[in-house]
Amino acid sequence: MYEDRLEIRNPGGIYGRLRVDQLGKVQPDTRNPVLASALEILEVTENRYSGIPTMRRALAGAGLPEPVFQDTRGSFLVEFYKMREDGQEQPDRLTEEEKSLLIFCRTPRTRREICDYLGLSSTTYAIQRHVTPLVEKGFICLSIPEKPSSPRQLYFTARV
Repeated sequence: MYEDRLEIRNPGGIYGRLRVDQLGKVQPDTRNPVLASALEILEVTENRYSGIPTMRRALAGAGLPEPVFQDTRGSFLVEFYKMREDGQEQPDRLTEEEKSLLIFCRTPRTRREICDYLGLSSTTYAIQRHVTPLVEKGFICLSIPEKPSSPRQLYFTARV
């Protein structure tokens, strides 16, 4: 517990193929489906994958910011932030990977350069998974904002 947030850390990371951006939106892989089914039959758990959407609704209803999820090697972290004293939300929290990408993009970069920097083979995946969320948060800008899919598009850091 901290003055501005509550952190819950779970060793082991997210199980299966699920990514942080999919939490509460897609059905996750089940580590032990037999045990999950048994607990559902015994009414110990509901096993309907509704926990994260329920949590998000409860936080929104209380006027609190969205939780921040981080899946790092060997660990999964959820951060719950309280409102600042002035009633405004806490600023966006960035992962180390996001911070590194923002530093890399201080010089305008092409899709291919970003993809190579991230060590990925698919430029589409690299942009959708790593760059677009930062564009939506206002951390990365497009050199040709009126034509986001232009082959001449460059991405650069707006603020760090």
